[in-house]
Amino acid sequence: MNYLLMICAGEEREPSPARMGIEQWVQEADRGGTRLLGRALEDPQTAVTVRVRDGETLTSDGPFAECKEFIAGFDIVDCADLDEAIELAANHPVAGFGIVEVRPLADGFELPAAAREWARSEPDDSWALLMCVDGIPAGDEEEAAIRAAARTWGERLTERGTLVTGHGLAHADTATSVRVSAGETVLSDGPFAETEEFIAGFAILQGINRDEAVRLAAEFPVAAYHRVEVRKFSDG
Repeated sequence: MNYLLMICAGEEREPSPARMGIEQWVQEADRGGTRLLGRALEDPQTAVTVRVRDGETLTSDGPFAECKEFIAGFDIVDCADLDEAIELAANHPVAGFGIVEVRPLADGFELPAAAREWARSEPDDSWALLMCVDGIPAGDEEEAAIRAAARTWGERLTERGTLVTGHGLAHADTATSVRVSAGETVLSDGPFAETEEFIAGFAILQGINRDEAVRLAAEFPVAAYHRVEVRKFSDG
């Protein structure tokens, strides 16, 4: 089963030994075949949050959630079950001073060839779009229309080679937040941020600049109802 591990740091940056520990965690997870892809994100101050109202694109600086924790990176992993995913998250060095949120991916996820190539090469022009919602639209028909428009958006960007991969996440009530304190794994139900909004899906884009990433975020149908956070992947 596939899970998204959201690596959430706090206001305090990681201790200097943690970076080496993260590299070791990545190497071990890669060797074991558990980690499919992942990468660090630029600092949250570089984020821009996008929404569309009455046909106008509105942007604000910073991530979608105003809280002391922020998403510093994420990994897509393939685990036998939730227990294995939690163990993997607890072994991540950031769990010792931050939080690792474990969320199942929605059914039907397959890692495309473009994503495998992206994971190997890690180009420096890549962006993460995080789809942030606070519920569903007014009716089933409207939600079905959004899903259809999202598929069309994805197909168009896949055809031009911009979309690396993307998928929906299971609902926020399936999330498990993992941290390690005094050597003990501490679990809590729900996402890392205690806010009305939660991340419902993601997309990885490549080969574009910031303005283009914002424009494509505004074209994603969720932006007309909720918000899309745009974050650049770290170059180093």
